[in-house]
Amino acid sequence: MVNMIYSISYKENIVGNKDTNDLVFNIREDLQFFKEMTIGTTMIMGRKTFESLPTGGLPKRKHVIVSNKIKTIEDAKEILGEKYIENLTFINLDNLEEYIKDETKTNKISIIGGAMLYSHFLEDKNLFDLLSNVYATEVERIPEIKNPVRLVEHSNLTRKCSSEIVKIGQGKDRLDNNNLVDYKVVKYFKG
Repeated sequence: MVNMIYSISYKENIVGNKDTNDLVFNIREDLQFFKEMTIGTTMIMGRKTFESLPTGGLPKRKHVIVSNKIKTIEDAKEILGEKYIENLTFINLDNLEEYIKDETKTNKISIIGGAMLYSHFLEDKNLFDLLSNVYATEVERIPEIKNPVRLVEHSNLTRKCSSEIVKIGQGKDRLDNNNLVDYKVVKYFKG
């Protein structure tokens, strides 16, 4: 099983901040959902997404970094610096499809970002076909960010997939003075 998971300000397709590489929302319930969905899985992410994780990565998950710059452990130690942890796996984009096919034989996979990796999965037919589900936490609030990262391909999911709302809620956004925001978790699937 291969799940892609992200939060998005769906009215503007904003998933990140280019300047800080931080999340755009920090809603406790959404982070709890992310934890439940990824614990015990192989998490596949871009280098910048890995660098945005707490030092030491996330417990009880395998970390796989997709990068064309990191080819050896020495490269990883130099590029990641203090963020480097043991037991990281590095693959390049060209080997991603093959890696996923092999890894799914024994593990569930979570695609956790960033926007460039999400775009590859949503645009490339072969990668898209590997996805079991896309879980998008669609948030009502439009963040005020100078350089937002957009995932315009998100808008195409309703055309490509069926969907069901998994959860509707309201939570305090710690990145917006703990103001309440409305959100819904939507599961997109083929079929």
